[in-house]
Amino acid sequence: MLNMRTFHCYVPCQVMMLMISMFGTALPTLISFPEERPVFLREYSTNHWLHYNDPRDPDGVAAYFISKLSIEALITCLQVLEILLVIYFMVDLQAPFYKFFAIEYALAMSSIATAVLVGCSVEDPKIAVELMPVLFMPQILFAGLFVRTELIPVWLSWAQYLCALMYAVRLALLAEFSDCADDSTLMPNPCKNLLEANEVVESEKALYWGVLWGLFVVFRVSGLAVLRKKATKFY
Repeated sequence: MLNMRTFHCYVPCQVMMLMISMFGTALPTLISFPEERPVFLREYSTNHWLHYNDPRDPDGVAAYFISKLSIEALITCLQVLEILLVIYFMVDLQAPFYKFFAIEYALAMSSIATAVLVGCSVEDPKIAVELMPVLFMPQILFAGLFVRTELIPVWLSWAQYLCALMYAVRLALLAEFSDCADDSTLMPNPCKNLLEANEVVESEKALYWGVLWGLFVVFRVSGLAVLRKKATKFY
């Protein structure tokens, strides 16, 4: 049962939990990709990743990318699980554990895909770290915790739809407060007001999931294209 006396504490805890997952998983990838780039280029020049007679991956870059993805997916799963095991029971969240795990994992994978795209685009890890605020600070602003989404200027509001954190926050709010929002005995209903203030719509849940994983696919494929272009240009 949601405690109305501590209602105002749940939202910041949820957003902070998602932010920890986003930064904690994206930062290592953002640093490691530029550091591993010389090794990959050396292996690429010797056809280390080349699959002969495979038209789907003529230069072996996709094989390298898929191998990295498989390891990242497993490590990210363990990282998210560790974070959630600590915070979920400490905060006493009401939604099922598996829902928050699915949301955090999708956000983490999307954030890593963004980090991979940037990591493939730069050669120096220092530059990648310097670009991190540009990538992730807007996501915090558009999450709805510090600035209500309705107060964002119209000319800037389009950028929120490219932010994975916004979709993860909306899914988390639905998971935690959707039942409370339907409770007609609460007058006024703080849960309903919270969802409306953040423009969270129950019927758009599938859209939030689709865009969250869609961003992962777009950024990951874009990173593959950038890495292939740089490898071909280098040699």
